[in-house]
Amino acid sequence: MKYSLLSLTVLALCLISCGEDDAPQNNNNTAEYFPLSANSSWSYNNESENQNSQDNMFVVGTQQEQGEQYTNLDTQEAVPGGFMVGLLTQNLVRKDSGKLIINGSFGGVPVEGFPDISIPLNNVTLFDPNAQDGTQLNSITGSFEETIMEFPINIEYSSTTTQEQVLSSYTTDNQIYTDVIQSKIVLNLEISTQIQLGGTMLTLPILSSQDVLVVENYYAANIGLVFSEETIDYTLEDLSGIPGLEIPLPEQNTSVSTATLTSFEIGN
Repeated sequence: MKYSLLSLTVLALCLISCGEDDAPQNNNNTAEYFPLSANSSWSYNNESENQNSQDNMFVVGTQQEQGEQYTNLDTQEAVPGGFMVGLLTQNLVRKDSGKLIINGSFGGVPVEGFPDISIPLNNVTLFDPNAQDGTQLNSITGSFEETIMEFPINIEYSSTTTQEQVLSSYTTDNQIYTDVIQSKIVLNLEISTQIQLGGTMLTLPILSSQDVLVVENYYAANIGLVFSEETIDYTLEDLSGIPGLEIPLPEQNTSVSTATLTSFEIGN
């Protein structure tokens, strides 16, 4: 009888243990952190040091690309004022196992005078509710050359997306959201040029490797993007001591812009 009771106890413990191991590590897996159903729309208030604007984003429809179905997003405005609304509406997006995936290109740094940068986004993950906090979801590196005022400019870039954390609640503009994913996009740039002094060709750094653009995004369950903060921060190298070298780029820039969800409607 004692042996039978012990056996039952061991069996019960095994069943409990197996049940705990098989349970999902993140109960948020089933949440829709960016619903893409038809007739869905989101309105944002954009604030920066220079101006305020509004973005009204909505689902247009779907289209097939390389065997995958993507969603088209658009805005009522001809040119979106917010960085993330611009990124989402100028590309294609889709969902896969809870992840939000974007396909298209990344326009770079929204700073007047900065070189045009186009980074290919080939099915890049913007967030993944199943990933551990701090997981790097993507890393894209590359380089290209431009000519600015007869100077050859070499630009090296690195773009990364990181899954930050899942928050039980998040407050923005006095609005409390529950079950919120935080993720981050970082664009690192390094810029140099070559000049000839005498018979020697020298490579000069214009911008040392810096995280020029950092975008923090917050996605609420069953709503979508509720807040985005875009920080631009960089300082060029001091090249004033080199005669004849004048690079027409802003010497430094520090600015913060935000986009805050003001209203939304999720279609069926």
